Amino acid sequence: MNLPTGHCLQNRKYQLLHVVGQGGFGITYKGILHTEVKGPLGKIETEVPISIKEYFFKDYCYRVADTCAVGVHSETGKLLFDKFREKLIKEAKILSDVHHPYIVNVLDVFEENNTAYIAMEYIEGHSLKDILEKKGILPEEKALKYIHQIGQALQFVHDKNILHLDIKPSNILIDKNDNARLIDFGVSKRYDVENRETSTTMLTLSKGFASIEQYDNEGTQVFSPCPDIYSLGATMYNLLTGKIPTESILRAARPLKNPSEQNPSITPRTEEVILKAMQISPADRFQTIAEMMEALDIPPVEDVKKSDTSREPPEENDDDTIVLSPPKQTARPDDEQTMKKKKKKKTWIIALICIFALIGSSVALLIGNNGPDPIELPPEIVSNENSDPNQPVTNELLQTSETTARQVNNREESKPAIPSGEGNIQQPEAGIRQGENPGEGNEELPELSPEEKENQYRGLVTSGKQKMNQADFAGAAGDFNKAKELKLTEEVIRLSVANEEKAEEKRIADKKALYEEKMTFGNYKIVRKKSTGRYGAIDDKGEEKIPCKYVSVDIAGEGRAFEREDKLFDIYNTSGVLVKSDVMY
Repeated sequence: MNLPTGHCLQNRKYQLLHVVGQGGFGITYKGILHTEVKGPLGKIETEVPISIKEYFFKDYCYRVADTCAVGVHSETGKLLFDKFREKLIKEAKILSDVHHPYIVNVLDVFEENNTAYIAMEYIEGHSLKDILEKKGILPEEKALKYIHQIGQALQFVHDKNILHLDIKPSNILIDKNDNARLIDFGVSKRYDVENRETSTTMLTLSKGFASIEQYDNEGTQVFSPCPDIYSLGATMYNLLTGKIPTESILRAARPLKNPSEQNPSITPRTEEVILKAMQISPADRFQTIAEMMEALDIPPVEDVKKSDTSREPPEENDDDTIVLSPPKQTARPDDEQTMKKKKKKKTWIIALICIFALIGSSVALLIGNNGPDPIELPPEIVSNENSDPNQPVTNELLQTSETTARQVNNREESKPAIPSGEGNIQQPEAGIRQGENPGEGNEELPELSPEEKENQYRGLVTSGKQKMNQADFAGAAGDFNKAKELKLTEEVIRLSVANEEKAEEKRIADKKALYEEKMTFGNYKIVRKKSTGRYGAIDDKGEEKIPCKYVSVDIAGEGRAFEREDKLFDIYNTSGVLVKSDVMY
């Protein structure tokens, strides 16, 4: 799956060394930038260590062996892959305006191998998630130092009308000078001067760290620092307790434990800041990062060493030669008022959204006990690879939260369906109105209004989700396909892909149910076929790799001896390859 060591990109401008991390959406490599440095006495060829992130959907993509290009398994997956690749390139360019001592600099964005790459400065160090796993909870003083540094970085990007939307310990690196550096703006959003969203990204929710408004497609359409404030508070909670907080959308049924219950040494002031930052209603949280930092027990000016890399990236000439320039000092943002535009008049609306969402999630939990067991969507739909597996997000809860939020928003203002454009492709024929019968011949059907299209679309999506819960994957596919004819959105593409995956999982489970598993054999399982009582071996997809035609099986060195009807044996190695036949054993 990974590119080989030594692989070059951009005509040998970049060379890959080894993989340093990977998740559901990408693979990160350590690499080398080959360039020339200009100095007062001339030029010199040099190698600069960098990180390169490759866009690679782990569950939908494969590596083409001969070319190293990225391929996609299905047409539905290809729609999703292509859409997000374009968004990744667009979103990565956001970082061209974001250079700060506590943010990792992006140097380049380019396309190659049928995918996209981001070249970033390389930071020697470990993520806070790694440190937490290896050393346990952080001392409060140390945690507050890192939070203060990340707070400065967030205030800086908020001043540019950018939200990060994925603050968590795994996205904070600690460099060799013990300074925190914020990474991964892959799901960030940028807003225009009127605080309206101008960029849309993939829906990625880190369970326990995402605010309740991030669970609603419309919850982050208007700029507010509150989602990042919630996530920063949740990060503090995790660093000081070692526990991932209860998901915001589940807290009506499963209240959040106070940090001091998990770690009695946490000071009351720090606990008060964490709990205020993590309030369910955005209106009850701090309204700016600066306000939150001021409430913490941190000196106004922190005397720390800046990283050697905390400078603007080198200037680059057209001839691909880097000119070294002196470090530039980035001003610290102190203006607490710049982020409060138009916020106050909408706080009661946001509060209503949260109240309805909490009531709805409680009802969904109670009703769910009388219906079929909920089926959990794949992590890529609602979470990333660092999610807590003990905190599932069910379709019922997501649907209830989404519905109640829309009801309140519709009271505020009546909105038509989103017109054709990015993420919403309207089709010329939307179908038949409810209650109408199709006409005969070439009779033209009346055009559906935007509101009717939206209602039909929403009904089909809801029906499809219910059928997924009931394991009716064919029926769900039909509903999602009809919904795509009405409006092709990121939501319905994701659900279609999830449905395909669940159908495939069931198909594999049904195939494996035909066998009794006996023991592991290399990458395979030695099995006994229930219908014939004969032995063989299957792979993880239930496919027979050693045919189930043998009377018995025994150990033969490092392989296995499978007994035939004629009392002779066939010897297979751990790769499932027949190495000897007609053996008397």
